[in-house]
Amino acid sequence: MRWSLATSDEMLNLRFVYEDAVRVMESANNLRVPPLPAAVFMLQADVINGYRHALTHYLTIPLSSSFLMNSSLGTPYEKWAHFTNEDFCELSFSIHNLLRYTSRLFHETEAVSLRNQNRFEEMTARSNAYTSPIVEIRAPGRSVGLFVRSDQHVSIYSIHSGPIAVKVGMRRSADSATTYFRIVEHQGKSTESVITKEEYMFHTATIREERICIRDRGALSEIRRRGENELAELATLHDRFSKACRDHAQRSDIFAAFTNLNEGYWI
Repeated sequence: MRWSLATSDEMLNLRFVYEDAVRVMESANNLRVPPLPAAVFMLQADVINGYRHALTHYLTIPLSSSFLMNSSLGTPYEKWAHFTNEDFCELSFSIHNLLRYTSRLFHETEAVSLRNQNRFEEMTARSNAYTSPIVEIRAPGRSVGLFVRSDQHVSIYSIHSGPIAVKVGMRRSADSATTYFRIVEHQGKSTESVITKEEYMFHTATIREERICIRDRGALSEIRRRGENELAELATLHDRFSKACRDHAQRSDIFAAFTNLNEGYWI
């Protein structure tokens, strides 16, 4: 069974990662790891460069291109898919690193402030926006990016950072199997209906799949357009983050050692 997912015009939904970093640095004072913003800055640039390369290298080239013919990798489609997947695999690696370091930046700054104000629910929600996709990336086959399939389809895996639209739950005990259920509220009463584990995992997943048919390869141009629009937004936010980092560097010892990097919170 497959569920469709309505997505925004953005492709990978990475904007919140850049926005959080900008907001943190425009108000940051003392950091336990003063060079951390510099690391985030470089990782942001790594994602932007990798994203641009993945969108322009192989993604939209025609299958009739001469360099796709007579390849040891197989048919023109198979060679094209191989290099497109390779480009997005490298991008996924960069995104994972950026999530980890931006998460650390958030937890050293805004998370501390929210906790001190007893705003635990907001702190948890903001924290989960990072920890959930990071944990899911560690699972086999999970990544943020694009994957070309052998059946003339492309899967786009993006980060879903908003609230879960469908309320679901699970229940387990030592003497019974795990039960998954959907919660429906009607006239002030809550009822549960049993669902499959697959459906539960779909609704609770942070990394969501959008599958697109590319038998008409014009669909690839639309995918590239969406990616380029998102990339332009990320580049603008990266420039803002750069300025905030320079302002921070003027009042902090950015050459301090990463002494505290492996202390306390980390993923």
